[in-house]
Amino acid sequence: MSDMQPDGTERLVKSVERVRDLGEVFTPAATVQAMLDLLPATIWIPHPSPTFLEPACGDGNFLVAILARKLASIADAHRGRILPAGPHLEALQFHALEAISSIYAVDISVDNVIGGTPGHEIGARERLLTSFLNWYETTTNTTLNSRSTLRAVAQWIIDRNILVGNMLPANADGTPSGRSELPLVEYDWNSALGTVSVTATTLGSVMSAGELETTGIMSLFDDGPPTVVWEGPPLELRRAAIAEPPLSNIEARNGTSRRIA
Repeated sequence: MSDMQPDGTERLVKSVERVRDLGEVFTPAATVQAMLDLLPATIWIPHPSPTFLEPACGDGNFLVAILARKLASIADAHRGRILPAGPHLEALQFHALEAISSIYAVDISVDNVIGGTPGHEIGARERLLTSFLNWYETTTNTTLNSRSTLRAVAQWIIDRNILVGNMLPANADGTPSGRSELPLVEYDWNSALGTVSVTATTLGSVMSAGELETTGIMSLFDDGPPTVVWEGPPLELRRAAIAEPPLSNIEARNGTSRRIA
């Protein structure tokens, strides 16, 4: 997150060490918006919600801006009573969770993704969740507290979609980065039934499928039909047997030449 300096400008570099270790320079908010303005309006439709993957997300400048546009489109459709899942509040919740699930990101810095350390108090995951909570409160005049099921499901999705990892094929020392093993969850949202099904895959499967794809539609799987792990109402999504990726299994520097073990 590019915070503000005393002169009112955005802070785009957190430290010289992080630039050296991670090549980290944040994109200004105005530039983020200008880049998103170049996309066609259809990219923000509520359903099916187009997928975004940010391979070096920092602490979420693009993620928050993308989610904001998706949620604004959902709110507009809800007011116009034209959401595919229906005119009721449950439909708004359905498509809002669908929007969150369509956003994927990876960053090499655990500070950027998780936060909670001096100078990196708020990470990309928390920023994305906070953006969702603020939008929901503004749109419905309802606050989602810590006991809210909708909030818990949104957090469940974010924890599995926003990952710590290295999207380059090799680490700085030349060893394989392990990017192909990064776990990904695919979501299939059925607006007619009001259900979602989830399938577990890896980044390697996504990349292999992309290399072999000859049509205009990309599949996440490179050999045979995927196996659905779970299917049901979105508010019960936490029942899906897909654990949050443990940080201990991912080697990623935090910008101080120290590795997360």
